[in-house]
Amino acid sequence: MQTFSDIEGSAPQAVRAGDLVFIGGLMATDASGNIVATGITAQARAIFDRLAALLAQAGAGMADVVKHNIYFSCDADAVGAFLDELDAVRAGCFAAPGPTTTEIRCGLDREGALLMVDAWVVIGGKRELLDPPGHWRWRKQLPFVHGWKVGDMLFVGGQRSLDAEGNVLGLGDIEVQTEEAFRNLDTMLRSGGGDRHSLMRQNTYFRFFGEGREVTDYWEKMTNVRRRYMSVPSAAGAGLRIQGMGNADELIQVEGIGMLGDDKQRLQPANHWDWSIPNTQFTQGWKIGELAFIGGQISADNKAQAVGGDMETQTRNVFEFIRRTLAEGGLDESDVAKLYIYYHAEGGWTGIEATRAVIARVQREFYPEPGPAVTAIRVAGFAFENLLIEIEAMAVTRD
Repeated sequence: MQTFSDIEGSAPQAVRAGDLVFIGGLMATDASGNIVATGITAQARAIFDRLAALLAQAGAGMADVVKHNIYFSCDADAVGAFLDELDAVRAGCFAAPGPTTTEIRCGLDREGALLMVDAWVVIGGKRELLDPPGHWRWRKQLPFVHGWKVGDMLFVGGQRSLDAEGNVLGLGDIEVQTEEAFRNLDTMLRSGGGDRHSLMRQNTYFRFFGEGREVTDYWEKMTNVRRRYMSVPSAAGAGLRIQGMGNADELIQVEGIGMLGDDKQRLQPANHWDWSIPNTQFTQGWKIGELAFIGGQISADNKAQAVGGDMETQTRNVFEFIRRTLAEGGLDESDVAKLYIYYHAEGGWTGIEATRAVIARVQREFYPEPGPAVTAIRVAGFAFENLLIEIEAMAVTRD
């Protein structure tokens, strides 16, 4: 693997493994890591300029981006205006048909940052646009697409409970919206020649602000619908409570990455943490071809009860679980190209920065420099109560 960085002394912002390039979360920072722009337009331009420069270092270009995610921070009543201003910039960065897109409103971990972007990039390869007839549509013309098939890989952007005019279906009803979003994901996989068994990574973003046992009850209600569309055993992935999405009435979005082919290994260590619903056949990770997808690991016991009441303990437990899951496939931390770190931290910036420093310090115990690319965001919570952190890992074999 080759690593690339444009910030002095930082972890890599890009990792290239063969024809794949993993882009970590990019904010509007300079070579010293300081935020250099104010306002949505200025930050968006700085970020996409950084993305283009990193891609050039890695031997790629903007046309090679197949999937990009937007993580943004603003008040709930400002979402529409925020995305309009952002879209005016990013629409000019990609020629149609461009990459898939998922927009998530969440907390960022740098004071003054308004948005962050990460991406999956494939250099070369045969490409097929995935655009099923009758699928939901955005309300405005944008260069982004629902999905790409590149070789044996399927990239599916955020699937939503929207109709062909971009209107939300199932207002206020998490079960209806979950049904619509997962049906759309199923349709996308089939349009690429796969099905739900092809799904290796599935991330569910949902909006809920309850507390205590309400959190698990809500997740179970939503998941009883999700399971109708899940393979047995399921994809790996993460379930994250966030602040919101591109429409104030949306309660859920789901995105995924699939791989065609049946020659794969389920990574399911014994005596691992487990989910609250018994016998779900949910999966900790998959290894297929040269890739391994390690689903979101949490610090929990075999009944999804949180273990450890502080960030350091939970973070160390999570990295140990990732290590054990990698080992099932004959892999270790040196094979990891990308980490997705989702953590909960509230209060002022001094406390947030201290929390992020704890996570980074524990990470270095498991991943010596230069380490993998990282996307790190602050979330409203997780599938179960009392959790503080969840981490996914993407690995590439060195065979």
